[in-house]
Amino acid sequence: MRRFFGPAPIRLGTSYRGSEVSSGRMSCEHCGQPLPSTTSRFCSHCGKPVAPTRPRASPQMPKEAADVVEATRRAAGQTAQDVQSVLEDPRLRERLPGRSLALLGAGLVALAVLLPALPFFSSGLGMGWSVVMLAASVLVGVRELHAAGRPLPEPAVRAARMAEHPLFLPAFTALTFVQAFLSLDLGLVPLLWVLAAIVLGYDQRRALAALGAEQGTPSPEERRLGLWVLAGALVCAAALFLTWGQGGGYFLGGIQPVHVREWKMDGFGREYEDHYEYRYNMWSNYVSASAASGRGRPYAPIAVLMLGGLVLLTRGRRARASLPPWVLPVLAGGVTLWGIVGLASYAGPWLYLLGALVIDAAVARDFLRHSHAGSGA
Repeated sequence: MRRFFGPAPIRLGTSYRGSEVSSGRMSCEHCGQPLPSTTSRFCSHCGKPVAPTRPRASPQMPKEAADVVEATRRAAGQTAQDVQSVLEDPRLRERLPGRSLALLGAGLVALAVLLPALPFFSSGLGMGWSVVMLAASVLVGVRELHAAGRPLPEPAVRAARMAEHPLFLPAFTALTFVQAFLSLDLGLVPLLWVLAAIVLGYDQRRALAALGAEQGTPSPEERRLGLWVLAGALVCAAALFLTWGQGGGYFLGGIQPVHVREWKMDGFGREYEDHYEYRYNMWSNYVSASAASGRGRPYAPIAVLMLGGLVLLTRGRRARASLPPWVLPVLAGGVTLWGIVGLASYAGPWLYLLGALVIDAAVARDFLRHSHAGSGA
């Protein structure tokens, strides 16, 4: 007589989970044969007991996610190659004095600062940051022209020496990245900021990488600190694009054409001559009240710089070891305080505060761990 069950002994009370195939049917994990029903308690091929399981996600999902990650990585690599091929093109480099990409980036920054003064552009950095970025771009330009051997007057040479500090260009590049992030939008001026950030970032890539270089193998606590701070900083950065309040209702000012009529006496009467002159008008370029994002808040560049500093210091052990231990808590407190001052009944400040609290918790835990380790030693 044919036995329905296989030769393996049956032990009641023991359950096994079968594996699923892509069609959703259960299969035995012992012999791999498909089960006739998901409610079967025993395999009809080998006789081993199995227990039906709940339907699980298709095994194709992890593969699809991996494909997306791989496609993103491939696209990022291709974009980096395209940027490198353009910036290393001899036809471009030979047109630059000293083949300096920093000079090109400084020119793009100066153009992005000066264009909003024209009547057709209605947004800018504000007077303070415009002066800072324009002055820094001029110093970089003078420095690169002097390094290329161009004859310059003595005051310009003295200004070039001021910009020869090894941290001047990396700091200027970081400020350019901040302004490009805060100006990110559709338009010519935001595009100029992005181009300037790309050019300066490529030119200073080694100096910026050295600031965040790892020294030795980070411990699990340091890796955890870096991941949590990075996650909180990304949440804060995303929150800056949301609404934080009502902005506008003010004049930006700008240069506008003004009709001028001049006259002179000729002995019998007056002769008039009409022409136009470009003059600065503080009552031009009115910005009407509208929903304003966190990027337009006062001291937003300082907040973004503090976020970048936190990410850099928690991922670069060398830079962090050269600073006092209270620097991280101070930066985290400044990020949180800036968010608390801007709290309102909008989603933006509350999401920002959530990211800031994540950073605070990670930094406070790391600070207390080092304090206990120091007191124990």
